[in-house]
Amino acid sequence: MLCAPTMDLQFKRQLKAACRPDEPVQPGDPRHYDFDAPELHLRGRPWRAWLADEIRLSTSPTAQLVTGLRGSGKTTELKQLEKLLTDEGYRVVYADIGAWLSDAAPLTTTDLLLALVLALYPSGTPSGTSGWLRDYAAQVGKFFGSDVALEGGVAGIRAKLTTDETLFQSVAKRLHERDGLREDVFELLERAAAAAFAQGEELVLILDGGEKRATGELFDHGKKALFQNAWFGAFVLQGRDLRPPIHTIYTVPPFMVRRTSELAANFGCELQFLPMVRVLSHAGGLNETGLRAMVAALGRRVPLECFAEPAVPVWLAAHSGGYFRDLMRFMNFMIHAVGDEPAFTREHARYAVEQVRQSYTQGLGLVLEEKRVLQQLHPSKRFPEHEDARERMDSLLQGFKMFRYHNDRDWYDAHPLLWPVLELDDVEDVITWPRAVEIAGPSSGEDPPEGA
Repeated sequence: MLCAPTMDLQFKRQLKAACRPDEPVQPGDPRHYDFDAPELHLRGRPWRAWLADEIRLSTSPTAQLVTGLRGSGKTTELKQLEKLLTDEGYRVVYADIGAWLSDAAPLTTTDLLLALVLALYPSGTPSGTSGWLRDYAAQVGKFFGSDVALEGGVAGIRAKLTTDETLFQSVAKRLHERDGLREDVFELLERAAAAAFAQGEELVLILDGGEKRATGELFDHGKKALFQNAWFGAFVLQGRDLRPPIHTIYTVPPFMVRRTSELAANFGCELQFLPMVRVLSHAGGLNETGLRAMVAALGRRVPLECFAEPAVPVWLAAHSGGYFRDLMRFMNFMIHAVGDEPAFTREHARYAVEQVRQSYTQGLGLVLEEKRVLQQLHPSKRFPEHEDARERMDSLLQGFKMFRYHNDRDWYDAHPLLWPVLELDDVEDVITWPRAVEIAGPSSGEDPPEGA
């Protein structure tokens, strides 16, 4: 917990360090807030519990796919899952494969097979390991063999391949030409799993970070489709090649939600999408439980006495739409704006919200077709089914312009920051200062005039 606020330079540095928008929260970090606690369930069926239960309940290795918007908490949840399973006696290996993949070329199944091999390979010197892991490291050296000549031999394999993106792609290309690659990789992993199990450890691989790479986001529509189709091809058409004999969890890009049924049929698992914290109501209006939870989570990073009144963090949480990354962005702007004032005020909050809003509306902003789709989905909370709308789903989700929520079913809404731009009829009285004061409770004091 941070010290009592004085708003001097040192304290603002502490606040800024506590509010990094893209920093995953590690297990044991006091900043972690469990939005999926039984008394809350603000993201529908708990994501972490589903993933763990699939592993616990299965009598054979499982392969699972998870996704969600960048900054929505995927890595934080996967790290919590890692601790949960480790505490239960599993040997969990977490790897950020986003550091290995390339944005320059479409994803291949071989890329992911190579990532599977490297994920389990010891990050240090194999001679410093023992038991099944040391045996696995030796087998990996034989696996690469003459196909991949790496200076430094076995000890340098993981270090070189995971720090040199070009080398990783070159090795993947050479391995792609090898007959029986899938069988070789699976045999390697199966031996490791059996040896680990014999020593009382059941293996689980978590391959995180891949969803950020090779998505074609910066290319034109035609080339972007090529990159996206490569992801679909890997998990829909060649899914059996990515179901190794070890429990495995992959993170995949959000656009894959478009083909959830095909993934279930061909890859053999339900795609799990981590939704936003439910600060909005499916019936319209605000979800008070969700807003109070967001404020409590914020309070683990910023002492709530830093705010001039309790309504301020409520108002900010409502404008975030349950996207915690944007709540952190608001705080960063407010830290810059507060100057020598003793607390964050409504004026600072308005400034921060407007700055983040502009990041969504300036530059590429909202094109006319996107505005039409968001205007259509807002009243029903259902994504329009016509083909033109489906073509916009990716840009709306991955551009953080549309959020996905979950009660007993999934539903969508436009980011609240875009509501004024969309000229919606029913939102004028949803996020207001009087409503924020009401939700914050009696301690908010009297409500100043709306323009104050």
